[in-house]
Amino acid sequence: MALSTFGGLKTAVASFLNRSDLTASIPDFVVLAEADIRRDVRVQAMEAVATGTLTGETLAHPTRYIEARRLSLDGHVYEYRTPADYTELVRVSSQDTVYTSIGESFYILNGANGDSYALTYWAGFAAFSADADTNWLLANAPDVYLFGALRYAAIFMADDAAMTRNLAMYLSAAKRVSSQEHRSAYSGSTLTVRAR
Repeated sequence: MALSTFGGLKTAVASFLNRSDLTASIPDFVVLAEADIRRDVRVQAMEAVATGTLTGETLAHPTRYIEARRLSLDGHVYEYRTPADYTELVRVSSQDTVYTSIGESFYILNGANGDSYALTYWAGFAAFSADADTNWLLANAPDVYLFGALRYAAIFMADDAAMTRNLAMYLSAAKRVSSQEHRSAYSGSTLTVRAR
């Protein structure tokens, strides 16, 4: 059982369930697991950068956008504000370097046509469709997908005990991979400068 592709994941889910009558439903279980993964997992492979030029004070969220990490315009870092705070800053004609997110767009205070931007953000993995599809998470932490899909299979089968067990396994796997990635992002020895 190879868990490195979408096809392998579907086979593994069917094998764990020991059921041949759920083949058509297994892709739905994976889709539901993918929704949980977008909410629960943050790994370096999900970091993305979008750059370009503004055409006004708004900027559409990029494809598969989950949340912003950093936004800069012409080299100046902008701070996030709630929509209510942002609206108040607009009302008083503030010159603060701030932005907010409303709907599927960023609103950038005093952003102007031609300003260059760089947005660092979390992006969800592309949804699986073909059997050969894969991504970093499936290749490095297949248990996250497996137990996430098995949880929804258990819900479908009205098996509360299996649902509880698979949810616990999924949450544990998601927490482990996110924690490991967080540690690796800050790993390495500390730079020490000796006084002369």
